[in-house]
Amino acid sequence: MNPGNFYSRIVYFLLGLRDKFGIPFKPREELNKIDIGEGQIILDFGCGIGSYTFPAAELVGNRGRVYALDKQPVAVKRIEEEAKKQGLQNISTILSDGKTCLRDESVDVALLYGVLPVIKDKVNT
Repeated sequence: MNPGNFYSRIVYFLLGLRDKFGIPFKPREELNKIDIGEGQIILDFGCGIGSYTFPAAELVGNRGRVYALDKQPVAVKRIEEEAKKQGLQNISTILSDGKTCLRDESVDVALLYGVLPVIKDKVNT
């Protein structure tokens, strides 16, 4: 097994526990603070296991869309599998280390939960 993949799986497991038990916070409650609504287009940049992707998809409803971007194939695969399992058709995944390939101004809200600390060049990003 690839060491990076193994590390990602451990991190995603721990994040899953965090989401399940709401420690130190619950993603849905965090999203409620930023007034996401029906029909909006959301970019979950660095989506990981989908802690914010899935609640955002519920908030935007069938008329909205959530783009879940991550650089880890295991994360993108997990999002795709879980979206299918939950019957959520308003989630699109993007496997990328940063480029979204989305049109300028095509997103209403960009979620950056947990991503800012890992961005090395914050000035040019």
